[in-house]
Amino acid sequence: MTLDRRFARWSRIALASAFLMGAQEIIGTTTGIAFADSGTPAASAPASSGTTASPAPAPAGAPAAAPAPPSDLVVPAMNIHLKGFVDVYAQYNPTSAGTTDFRAYDYGANSFNVNMAQLKLWRPDDDGVGFVLRTDFGPGAYASAQNFSPGYYGALGGGHAFGSNGTTLEAPNAAGMPYSSFWMEEAYINFLVPDTNKELEVYTGQFQTLANFEVIQPYGNWMISDGYTFFLGPYTQTGVRVHYAPNATTNFYLGVNNGWNSNFQSNEGSYFQDLELGLVANPVSWLNINFSGYLGPQVRNMYFDPLFFGAISPAAQAQYTNGNANTPTWRNYGAFVVEVGPFAHFTLVTDDSYGWQAEGQISSTTGMPVGNATWYSSENFVRYDISDTMDLVARYEVYYDPNGFMTGIPGTAINDETVDFQWNFYPNIISRIEYRHDNSNNALFNNSLYSSANRGPALYSQDTVDLELIYTF
Repeated sequence: MTLDRRFARWSRIALASAFLMGAQEIIGTTTGIAFADSGTPAASAPASSGTTASPAPAPAGAPAAAPAPPSDLVVPAMNIHLKGFVDVYAQYNPTSAGTTDFRAYDYGANSFNVNMAQLKLWRPDDDGVGFVLRTDFGPGAYASAQNFSPGYYGALGGGHAFGSNGTTLEAPNAAGMPYSSFWMEEAYINFLVPDTNKELEVYTGQFQTLANFEVIQPYGNWMISDGYTFFLGPYTQTGVRVHYAPNATTNFYLGVNNGWNSNFQSNEGSYFQDLELGLVANPVSWLNINFSGYLGPQVRNMYFDPLFFGAISPAAQAQYTNGNANTPTWRNYGAFVVEVGPFAHFTLVTDDSYGWQAEGQISSTTGMPVGNATWYSSENFVRYDISDTMDLVARYEVYYDPNGFMTGIPGTAINDETVDFQWNFYPNIISRIEYRHDNSNNALFNNSLYSSANRGPALYSQDTVDLELIYTF
């Protein structure tokens, strides 16, 4: 083949290739379709000037854009949202305890456990009126619902009950609340007061307490286990709450409610309701302050009646239960929370509480009130943010119950030292591992009076290791 013929053949091949490439560009531009083997993305619609500009290709190796998180809006026409979580954990407790005592939710010793699942349905009151319905399922829901009826002991199937003679205390677990794995944690309507520039808001129904740092939802806490300050404090209130926000950093609360953890007024012989006061402020970026106070009549039954009963005579037991346990007297309770940080990845929190109950101190010989009862606590946290997905948290807490009103044994002092490591290895997953040591000057732990599932001698301390996994949606 001569040089001229070879040149003519190459010219025809080049001309055909140019024609095919031009056709590909024309078809892709006019139809919006990109060829599979084309390195150029489909062109956008022509601009008004008639010219077409194709975006520059992404640099080699550039990561794809992250997809937008799914919306929790489930009924757009009504602005109704839905979210929830599932919380499971496993616990190791080297004692012979059937349950891990004095725990709000992680009481399943030496077992794989479901704490709770939760669904929250709500409508923001952006246009004036909204609502919240939050429901819990599982053992954690049962613990919340029974926690103070007549105490956490009731959550494990126990309770104080007397035999047919009216003076002998029956065995633990002889009289407990009916088991239910469903609890309506919150159900309220909230609305903005007209003509107040959205500064004044009203809640009516059942809602979470303002008190203390830790909350019912595990994903809202820094640790697996809750401290004594949360465990022996209020969880919910039912009534009316007014919220006034004069600016973006200051919130005042004033409310009237049925008292601690009660969706109906159970204060026998009392026509007063509880008063709620609250202040939540963020005066500077690194400081958060939360003060809450509750004042009003509350029944005096001790939250750990069985431990108290184990130290008094049958006649005193009968007198206490029949004459004093459900008689309301005045209770004052206040909690003050300060959060500082973060500074160099560190955040500090202190939560201090104080309680007082009129005629809350009961004689161990007569079962009659002999004085007022007080209790107070200090719960302190240090968190270090290792990265965006990893945290290390330590807690030190002291709880004093000089009259035995909260723990059932007068002169009780308890403290816990706890360390947690948290790793959110997926956007919707929270994983934690925790070591906790509790000790007391009284034998509170593994006490058979507290739960018949406990075996062996009562102990002055306990150690636990927990593993937790939470999925949020």
